[in-house]
Amino acid sequence: MDNVLMQFGRCCSPLPGDRVLGYITRGRGVTIHRADCPNIQFLRAQSERLVEVEWDAAQDGVYQVEIEVEALDRVGLLKDILAAVTETRTNVVSVNARVRKDKVGIVNIVVDIRNVTQLTAVMQRIGQLPEVHSVERVVPH
Repeated sequence: MDNVLMQFGRCCSPLPGDRVLGYITRGRGVTIHRADCPNIQFLRAQSERLVEVEWDAAQDGVYQVEIEVEALDRVGLLKDILAAVTETRTNVVSVNARVRKDKVGIVNIVVDIRNVTQLTAVMQRIGQLPEVHSVERVVPH
């Protein structure tokens, strides 16, 4: 969509490579949402305002994405997670780590991501670490 005001939905933080839909707003152009965004279900009631959109292949930008890792707490867990991210040549913006009473470590990492392919590579690499239970992309509420 050339010459159209566009913004990305903060509710789902779409990345290049995600399947996306556009929603024609009143006065703010088109808001781009992931096709699986929970808000899209509500917006479908106004289907005449939904438009098919695709990523521009030349789209070049960096997007901050939050990843949540759950793993058995152990010495070196945070170091290993950060090393795994670094191996994918991905920049870490921030980290928040805590341990639940059941000794499961929860690590939230915000990383700079160019597209869904890079995000998948980062998440798969973290998932290969010992005692990692889950690696999920965090979608803002």
